[in-house]
Amino acid sequence: MKFFYLLSALFLATNLFADKPNIIFILVDDLGRQDLGCYGSTFYETPNIDSIASDGVKFNNAYVAHPRCVPSRFAIFSGIYPARYGVPGFKIKEYKHTLPLKLNTFAEHLKTSGYSTAYIGKWHLGGHGGEPKYQGFDTSIMAGHAGAPPSYFYPFHKAKKGKSKEDFAPVEGKDGEYLTDRLTDEALKFIRSNKEKPFHLTLAHYAVHTPIEAPKDLVEKYKQKLKALKIKDGGPRSDKDVKEDTSGFYKTVQNNPSYAAMLEKVDQGVGRIMEELKTLQIEDNTVIIFTSDHGGLSSRGLKNKRELATSNLPFRHGKGWLYEGGNRVPLLVKWPAKVKKSLTTDQRITGTDHYPTILQMAGLPLKPEDHVDGESYMKSLHGETYDRGPIFWHSPVARPTSTGDTNMTAMLKGNYKLIECHDLNFLELYDLSKDISESKNIAQEKPELTKQLLAEMNAWKKSVNAKLKPKGFVRKKK
Repeated sequence: MKFFYLLSALFLATNLFADKPNIIFILVDDLGRQDLGCYGSTFYETPNIDSIASDGVKFNNAYVAHPRCVPSRFAIFSGIYPARYGVPGFKIKEYKHTLPLKLNTFAEHLKTSGYSTAYIGKWHLGGHGGEPKYQGFDTSIMAGHAGAPPSYFYPFHKAKKGKSKEDFAPVEGKDGEYLTDRLTDEALKFIRSNKEKPFHLTLAHYAVHTPIEAPKDLVEKYKQKLKALKIKDGGPRSDKDVKEDTSGFYKTVQNNPSYAAMLEKVDQGVGRIMEELKTLQIEDNTVIIFTSDHGGLSSRGLKNKRELATSNLPFRHGKGWLYEGGNRVPLLVKWPAKVKKSLTTDQRITGTDHYPTILQMAGLPLKPEDHVDGESYMKSLHGETYDRGPIFWHSPVARPTSTGDTNMTAMLKGNYKLIECHDLNFLELYDLSKDISESKNIAQEKPELTKQLLAEMNAWKKSVNAKLKPKGFVRKKK
């Protein structure tokens, strides 16, 4: 009799989980939209990542909620615009962590519904007591508050040269171990251990964030490739292809061999994960979402000599900026059991939209009281289009000396993008259907439209209590 009840329980559990897919969310740090082969790069080699596009859906118009790490990640895991909680740069006294514990992440909903959940890699959203294990993740590995490792080679907490400001906790490892490989190894262990029931894995690579370091053999491979292509090496401190803009310098060519090698390491890891899913025969019912937290590191301030990683052209600028190079990212989704192959969509989405989409993928009800600013993009995975409504960005704490950006608020509605430059009390309006590079400011040509959009943007700022820092760096008008 007990055996009968055991079989019945197993049958019920099997049926309960039968339609719940595994969900793997791969988040790469500082990866530009144009850095992948499927988005047009001819220098970087990303065949495994590109295969997600050929086997699933590629988004042409995916955005982040902010072009910097912390606020972008806040939006992804909360479904809320960062400006509502003072992110970035404004501490709210009653909240100890950047991602307040009072907010429910999508992982908490998945965990409650029976998912095993894991977070591996860069967290950057809370200190002691605010790690992933307090935000719905059963397993948390190498996910402290540090924004980057001092070194990508073991021991990861010690910089190869000079000193590091990052407090990266010491972890076990072996000499010569590369951090991206280690994170992939940990991800594979979790997948193997949880193959019998639905799981969610967030794999948040520290790559391709600085320091720009990679194995010597791979770096040499890309140096030779540059020679064969007759392209000048744009590695450390090389400014051969850097040009000056209104407030800083920007990179024009993808020619950094160390960065290319870092990206190939990420691609190799993605390939290993997909191969393991096939081996375990769980590929068909596993969702893979691949994206970045903001645009590539392509710009720096006028007095800065930092190494630049990549070029986001034809998009303007990159990390830190509210121009397209800063807030456009790659987004690829593969789900063999549900999604058609080789589908490309022009549907516009932003970082807050991952939360409700993941809930729907898991067959869970939406929680609009949690993901306040998120809208599910499930329809677009089946080729449907919908009106997303306007998208807003608020960046009140610029870093003019590092990435060269200035204090801005922006909104995108239809084809028009309005940018308010707070340091100059200056407005920019671009028609992205005609000017994807944001090179022609048409605010004066369309004063009524500019006024209308500004009123809408100001109403949004008031509704979310968007704060502003005092005026700082002033750039030249373009």
